[in-house]
Amino acid sequence: MRESDPLVIDETGDFAVVWKPPRMHCAPLQGGSGGTLLEWYAARFSAVLDLAGRKAGEGGLLHRLDYETRGLVLFAKNQRALEFLLATQSEGGFVKEYAACCVKAPHLLPGFPPPPAVPDFAAADFPPTESAPLLIKSFFRPFGPARKQVRPVTGESSQNRTIARDRGGYYQTEICGASGPPFRFTLRIRRGFRHQIRCHLSWLGYPIVNDPLYGTGEKADGGFLGLCSRRLFFPDPRTGEVREYNG
Repeated sequence: MRESDPLVIDETGDFAVVWKPPRMHCAPLQGGSGGTLLEWYAARFSAVLDLAGRKAGEGGLLHRLDYETRGLVLFAKNQRALEFLLATQSEGGFVKEYAACCVKAPHLLPGFPPPPAVPDFAAADFPPTESAPLLIKSFFRPFGPARKQVRPVTGESSQNRTIARDRGGYYQTEICGASGPPFRFTLRIRRGFRHQIRCHLSWLGYPIVNDPLYGTGEKADGGFLGLCSRRLFFPDPRTGEVREYNG
């Protein structure tokens, strides 16, 4: 086993928890060349491709990690489990916890609105905790060449309140642990948008180490993105008991 290989952490008749290495796509891209985590797991359990999920061609894949991000990914193995877990996601019952290693940026990147007020994490006497997290929320809009990045969209206009209602609320990142320097954050999300954590941390002025889109351009620790999906919490599709996995 190489560090660059995926690994099945646990598997039942209803789901599989799989470790994704960095620099691997979770699902095929349009016109992509293969080698994704979904294809790797389908070589082990081909029926995962036959399931009808949220997006065509993604089978039993419940969520994605960015290409650069490593960590735990959940697959459903039958249609009943997939529908149960998708409903759980919609209700906020599927929690993903991340660990991020960050740097303090000298200034915000172009296109960001004024950031929300947050503590100076280098001097914070009362850092956020799991029971009292710091909540960062926004919508997102595409940004930059080829729309490869996103930027937060905020405001309490009537239009944004209507959008929030229709979309099930803002996308929210919970910071439930912080220390530094060096700056390390524990974060949780219950519903996610593309680059949500990376964008939110950069918006606060603490971009993730080695982030090619939202970072400072500095390289450290072998060049890998300093973001890991390290814990998953979700109810078992068969028993309803909360499952917790650590990576």
